[in-house]
Amino acid sequence: MTRPFVYVNMAMTADGKITSATREYPRFTSDDDRRNMDRLRAEADAVLVGAGTVRADDPPLHVRDPAQRAYRQSLGKPEGLLHVVVTSSADVPPGARCLTAGHAARCVVATVEGAAPERLEALRAHAEIWQLGRGRVDLEALLRRLSEAGVERLLVEGGGELNWQLVRAGLVDELNVTLAPVLLGGREAPTLLEGPGFAMQDQRRLKLREVRRQGDELFCRYAVEPAGGPA
Repeated sequence: MTRPFVYVNMAMTADGKITSATREYPRFTSDDDRRNMDRLRAEADAVLVGAGTVRADDPPLHVRDPAQRAYRQSLGKPEGLLHVVVTSSADVPPGARCLTAGHAARCVVATVEGAAPERLEALRAHAEIWQLGRGRVDLEALLRRLSEAGVERLLVEGGGELNWQLVRAGLVDELNVTLAPVLLGGREAPTLLEGPGFAMQDQRRLKLREVRRQGDELFCRYAVEPAGGPA
């Protein structure tokens, strides 16, 4: 299948949580992490998030740091990234920043056939609607369509359920993780990869490509090996 290079960027605590059990906006990383996020965005053609992340955090998805905007320009990329939101329910706030802030080249809401027409109508003022699959968004079809739209590098910023679906389908090439010197705990606190999880014999292996220390944070870059890769 022809698809973009897919790389995930997430920050997590030392005990593996991406936020607290009450789903608060994550505030446990440094300015270094935010600059690293901007650099990864600067290298992307599009950024992909799940609707749950949009509802919980309303994240800005543009390149904020001026130095990284200049870096993006040096790569020959347009100022704005394509913003893509994945949602089976079409439950995306029409006023979300990723749809309305004006930093995006374009906005796409990827949903399913049969999604609630009234929700789609509210979103059409701000985004293109791509209906792909029944019951659950067909992620392979979404990546094919993004590739046809000229997306070569696709940055994924969660959350854990979307990350799980992509990893399970073998659609992630690289994982970037910021390990923060924080403990949150909580059996209900979300992790980088949610979903039902793999059986031990189906685990996905990673190959460490880079690790950097800045202050007390670690920035790790892994290649994701295909299912059945080296144990």
